[in-house]
Amino acid sequence: MLLFDTGYLIDLINGDEGAIRIANEVDAAGAFKAISVVTAHEYLRGIFYLHQKNPKMLSKKLEKAERELERFEILPYTIEIAKLAAKIDAELTRRGTPISFADVVIAATSLHHGLTLVSRNVKHFGRIQNLKIRQY
Repeated sequence: MLLFDTGYLIDLINGDEGAIRIANEVDAAGAFKAISVVTAHEYLRGIFYLHQKNPKMLSKKLEKAERELERFEILPYTIEIAKLAAKIDAELTRRGTPISFADVVIAATSLHHGLTLVSRNVKHFGRIQNLKIRQY
């Protein structure tokens, strides 16, 4: 049971060999695969940022993104996740090792649901206690 971060999603779409290898393994096993709604937001934000001045291209890219996002269960940002994220954020800030709001929420989503986080960003996510990470 895996939760994929935004970097993984972008790497998969861009054809990164490590990301594709994990996708093939997960698909072959029929394993549960999810992303946080924050990952969906970050991915879609990038599309709007890159293509907002070209409505035709924007529409095409958003259609493609929706198909890509359908591969995953999209987990919502709930009050329970917000509470856990706030605790993590406060702990990291108190230690002087804060990470971005998006990464805190993604990590809290993973912890809340008992999922292993698939990410290359061990530098940030490795700061979070009890978070299981699968690096690719």
